[in-house]
Amino acid sequence: MTWRVLGASVRGTRHVREGTPCQDAHAWRVLPCGSVALAVADGAGSAPHAAAGAAAAARAAIDALADGGDAGPALDRALIAALAAVEQEASRRNAAPRELATTLILALAGDDDVSAAQVGDGALVVEGADGMHSITVPMGGEFVNETVFLTSPGALDAVQRSTWSGTPLHLAAFSDGLQGLALRRPDHAPHAPFFAPLFRFAGETDDARAGEAELAAFLAGPRVTARADDDLTLVIAARTGSAKC
Repeated sequence: MTWRVLGASVRGTRHVREGTPCQDAHAWRVLPCGSVALAVADGAGSAPHAAAGAAAAARAAIDALADGGDAGPALDRALIAALAAVEQEASRRNAAPRELATTLILALAGDDDVSAAQVGDGALVVEGADGMHSITVPMGGEFVNETVFLTSPGALDAVQRSTWSGTPLHLAAFSDGLQGLALRRPDHAPHAPFFAPLFRFAGETDDARAGEAELAAFLAGPRVTARADDDLTLVIAARTGSAKC
C-alpha cells in the first residue's frame, strides 16, 4: 500500500436543525499502480436531490479515474463521467439535473506530482518537503456566497485545473464547510495547525475503519462545529510508499 487514506462526511449542525440530510459525499481509491485518487462533492443546499447528485458524481469520478492514463485526460474523463452520472440519476428521478447540483473536487497523486480539477468551492491541499500548498482554491459564483456547480451552464469549460510538481507526502480535500478553519484569508493558504495533526493521524492509523470513525467524530465535535454549521467532508491521505506509475 502506497497511501493511507481516511475520509468522512458528516451532517452539519444547520442541517440537523433544519431536518435536512448530509448533502456531501466523498470517494477515494488507491489505484493498482500505487497512485491515489480522491473525490469530494458538496451538494447544493437549495437542490432537492443534492445528496444523490453528490454521491453519484463522486462515485462515477473515482470509477473513471481508476481506468488510469495520463492525469490531465483522466481528470477530464472523470469530470465528464461525473456529470453524466448526475444527469442519469436526475433522469431516473424525473428531475432536472440542477435539482442534483453539486460541486466536485478531484485529485490524482503519483510519485512526482499531484493533478487536480475542481468545480465550485472547497479546496485541495498538498504537503511536500517544502511545506503545505493549496493547489486548488474555492471558486465563487456571480454573487457573494454563490459557487459553480457541475450542472451549471458551461461548468466543464470553467474547471479550475492545477498540477503541483514534487513528491506529495500528504493530501487533504475538503468541502466548503471547512474553509474557515482550513484556509487563511485572503490568500487561501493552508492553515498548518489545522492540517498537521490530521496528517500525522492519517499516517499513524493502521485501522482504516476506526480511523474514519474517529475522523467523523472530530468533524462532528464542538471544536469544529463551533465555527462551522454546514455539512463537512474531509479526505486525508498520507504517503507510505512509492507508486509504480
